[in-house]
Amino acid sequence: MRHEPTRRVVEVVELLAATSEPMTTTTMARALDQSRSTMHAVLSELHAGTWAERADDGWIAGRALRALARTFGAEPDLARVSRPALDTLADRTGLAASALQLHGDVVEVVDSVRGGVRTSSASTALPTGHTIPLRAPFLRDLAATLPPEQREQWLADGRLTEAARARLETVIPQVRKRGWSVDRLTPARRELLRMADALETSGVGPLVRDRVSELFTELSAIDVADAELHAASDMAVFSISAPVLGPGRVAVGSIAATPGRRITGRAVMRAIEAVTEAADLVTARLAQTTPAAPPPPARLQPPP
Repeated sequence: MRHEPTRRVVEVVELLAATSEPMTTTTMARALDQSRSTMHAVLSELHAGTWAERADDGWIAGRALRALARTFGAEPDLARVSRPALDTLADRTGLAASALQLHGDVVEVVDSVRGGVRTSSASTALPTGHTIPLRAPFLRDLAATLPPEQREQWLADGRLTEAARARLETVIPQVRKRGWSVDRLTPARRELLRMADALETSGVGPLVRDRVSELFTELSAIDVADAELHAASDMAVFSISAPVLGPGRVAVGSIAATPGRRITGRAVMRAIEAVTEAADLVTARLAQTTPAAPPPPARLQPPP
């Protein structure tokens, strides 16, 4: 005889594993023919064990479920595949290096290597587990690889000012062509970064995080246009990133170096070269080590 509470948990886990986009509690309840109260109870327990995570107004697979998926080859294990490239990048540039992996509409830092150990000035690594929303103006290196309709949604989700949107519409085609992005840093934005880290640690609600994201946009010089980067330039740079491509040449994450300070245009160019080479190396390793993902459970597949 089946144990109904266990069956309900298994069905929710199967649904999370088979879905790449966030699903609301109502949608999941309807898909599994369960009440919202039952879904809420199951998801609360899965969330407590990191098997499910909130994303915007819905739910996605949590860290524990993603780790299990990587074990069986259902999701690229960027944390494992990227480490040699991160070590080389940090040694070559003296900058902290990180691997970020795309999960639905958020990107998670899955591995980081400290920089500056062999140089006189250290840079700060992105903390493992830190997440960034896939919405404008963030993660431009990944957004530039999206199909036009998804890129338009990325822009719309950012709720940008007219000036910020105009800047992105100028920059994104250049990012798409050159294959890298520079996240610039202003003094006010540096303080907001510290605030955002504190807010994330304290577990604040999405409305506060959204407002902080809006302030990031207002205080950012969004990326570097091709004409603005030359050897004699001097700029404050938070990060330099390039996308990692998975099966079908679809972006699954990125590699980033994080100076977190003012550096010369020549130093930016050297870091760009090192970051793009690291991302290309991870892309190549991923193609060799990532098997095809298994299909979703039969009962969750659309009818023929």
